[in-house]
Amino acid sequence: MELDYQIVDEKTKIYYGETLVSQLKMRTIEQPILFLTNQRYYDLFAEKINQQFLNPREIDWYICANTQCNHLTELSNLVTFAKRYPKNQSFIIIGFGNEGVMDLAGFFQKHTSLTAKLWLIPVSIRSMARALTQQRMILQLPNQVVLQTDNLPDRIVYDQTISEKQVEGKQIDFLIFICCGIVCDYRFLQNLYKNYPTSHQLAHRPFTGMLEEMIAFYQVDAENLSNYGKLFEQAFYLTENGHVLSASMKRLLGILFHLVWNTEIMNMSFQLKNFFIWLTHLNYPIEWPDHLSKSDYLENVLHLAKKSKKILVLKKIGIIEKYQSPNEQELVQTMTSYEKIISEIRGM
Repeated sequence: MELDYQIVDEKTKIYYGETLVSQLKMRTIEQPILFLTNQRYYDLFAEKINQQFLNPREIDWYICANTQCNHLTELSNLVTFAKRYPKNQSFIIIGFGNEGVMDLAGFFQKHTSLTAKLWLIPVSIRSMARALTQQRMILQLPNQVVLQTDNLPDRIVYDQTISEKQVEGKQIDFLIFICCGIVCDYRFLQNLYKNYPTSHQLAHRPFTGMLEEMIAFYQVDAENLSNYGKLFEQAFYLTENGHVLSASMKRLLGILFHLVWNTEIMNMSFQLKNFFIWLTHLNYPIEWPDHLSKSDYLENVLHLAKKSKKILVLKKIGIIEKYQSPNEQELVQTMTSYEKIISEIRGM
């Protein structure tokens, strides 16, 4: 299947509903190809993919780590690797992998002096969300954005059979859909609650039917979706012992604190406690980590808020009201409300 996708004046085409191999078989590609991929996907798919091309010698693979790879060192290594190509040669850069690969490929193709088209092949809902977003970020590890540009690819190819096989990542992928519901559509969030009431359904029920809705949400609200919870998430990287939290745990708590803060300042009628209970049924770790200081964390949120852009405020779930920065009093109340919800759930 094929969809047209546009953000502002940038356009791309999205191909989905078929396996990656079958989609490659359908296309006659004459230019040389540079694949950027994670080690995991190189090991699983490189041989199969090479077989789909008439001249495999025209294919190069640049292999990144399986973890965060959109950082300065990786970009520098990629620039060195690409010096083998003559500047007058046109080719295709294909980013095939996780979110980091989407950013690395997008940033490199935008700023290289080489003549190249960009294709992105995301391997999960998370990397699909990143592919659908204009912003391409390069980090100074662990998580400081030092370079950023806007770049949508010429095409996005999504093979759901690849993402559905990665059962261990489904819980993290599901956060993307939860954010879509919170920011864009209350009805969509309700359907998530009905269709995925427990961790069993989350592990075994495919996400296939939600892909088109997700794409539609991102076409309208990609920036809001990618930034939701980000301020609260980033503060964990500045907090002592924050390094022991996984990136996905920081992401989860960032979303939750943004939502609690929003609910408090707008006096929203959203049933936060029921929402948190649902998350526990999905086996999300919603409790505050013992080794982190709450006061230090709130100080870091406040510090970032003073030097960052204002963040999204919803009038109610799915309806945007405005943008504003949290203040100290609001943050203290947010933590108090969060602690109260957790305490009540523990006592049930």
